[in-house]
Parts: sequence; C-alpha cells; structure tokens
Amino acid sequence: MGQFRHPNIVQLLGVVTLAEQAMIVLEFLSRGDLGTFLVNRRPMPGSSVPQDTPFLLLRFCGDVASGMEYLERKAFVHRDLAARNILVSEDNRCKIGDFGLCRDLLDEDYYITKGGMIPWRWTAPEVLHYRKYSTASDVWSFGCLMYEIWSLGHAPFEKLSPQEVQVMLEKGERLAPPPGCPRGVYSLMIDCWHPEHSSRPSFLSLLKTLASSPSQLLSWSHEDTWGAGDAIILGASLQTGKQLYPELQLTYTQRSHQ
Repeated sequence: MGQFRHPNIVQLLGVVTLAEQAMIVLEFLSRGDLGTFLVNRRPMPGSSVPQDTPFLLLRFCGDVASGMEYLERKAFVHRDLAARNILVSEDNRCKIGDFGLCRDLLDEDYYITKGGMIPWRWTAPEVLHYRKYSTASDVWSFGCLMYEIWSLGHAPFEKLSPQEVQVMLEKGERLAPPPGCPRGVYSLMIDCWHPEHSSRPSFLSLLKTLASSPSQLLSWSHEDTWGAGDAIILGASLQTGKQLYPELQLTYTQRSHQ
C-alpha cells in the first residue's frame, strides 16, 4: 500500500513497530466511509435530496474509477471494492482504502470458503466459482459500488441469500436500476456486469466515460420519464426502480439460455 501515490487512494503515512503488534498510520478522512455517508444522505419522508446530489454521486463514481485506473496500471487487484472500503474527505472526494488490512469476521456481507472470505454481494461470478481474481472482477465490483452510490447506500442483492444471487446471475438477471438513476449511468453498471470477464470495460474506459460526458450521463429522455412516477426520484423505494429500462435489465437473459 505504501507504494501507491494517487489523490483517490488513501495514503499510508507510516508504520509503528514499537508495540507487540505493529500498527499502521493512515491519512484521516473526516467524513468516514462512503456507505455511511450515503445512508446519511437519504431524504426524510416527505422531502427530497439536494438538487446537486446527482452531480455529487457521479463525481464519487469518477473518483473511484480514477483510483482504480491507477491500480489497474500498477497491475494491482483490490478484491474488495465496496462503499464500506471507500473513505470521504472533508471536501467530498472519495479515496480507496482497505487493501486487505482489516476484516470483520462476523460481517454478513462475507462468507468463508477454503480460500478465505469472499464479499459475495460484490463478487464476480468467476471469483465465486473459480476464485479467479482480476481487474475484470474488480470492474464487476465497481458496478456493484455504483449501485450502492445511486441507491444511497443500499447493498446489492440486499434481501437475497448467496444461493439466490447465484441462481439469479446464472439466469442472466441483473440488479434493477436504483430509483433516480439515469439511463447512461445504469448502462455503465450493466457493462460492468457482463458475464464474460474479457468483455467488461477497463477502468480507463469507465473513467473516460464518467469524466467526458457528465451532462449526457445525467440526462433523462421523455421516454424514460413517461409514466415512471417515483422511479425517477433519488432515494425512493428500491422496488420502483424495476420500472426503469426493462430492456437493459434483460441484457444478458437471452445469452444465459443459449
């Protein structure tokens, strides 16, 4: 971790070896982890999120993509990319942390295998089946992180068991868009969840898309908003998101039956 120098990666400041157990010193990010930050941004009943929230969420995605593109160039695979492992600075910039330094063994988001603990909600199928980690499996996890960001802190596959998720993915089904998530952003998630790891975009490609056309990514067409109701409102019930972009949700279902 000490060899990484990037504005979107948590910096290792030093190591203390005087005590029996060595300790590391990391830079302090005052707003804590991204997962908690997002939950705290959820609107109260009868209210709505601040008007600039979509731009902030898109910037979060860009920050993480930038850090991951750097790690991609360094040939480093993170293996646990999720909102709980992203920290937020005072000026609302995201930095990637937790490079296998700590793990809560009681965390329900992990299950134990012979090869270690797997954060199954965020994990690509080839890792679940064959333990094949790669930058492409990090890209899958990035799509799940984007889902967390746009759902304001909801975990992917929140109410499903590992077995139910496996069946869902084998059928070619994917997470429905979070309410308030524009088509362009959800399309990137779908690209990240391609069943063939070699067909997923690189982090460089994702970063270029996120950085070059924010207005286009955040735009809504008349066809997408017509009759959508609460589905276009950030922070609405997750169930409403199922009304959005049904053809994108089914992108990989036909492939699974071939």
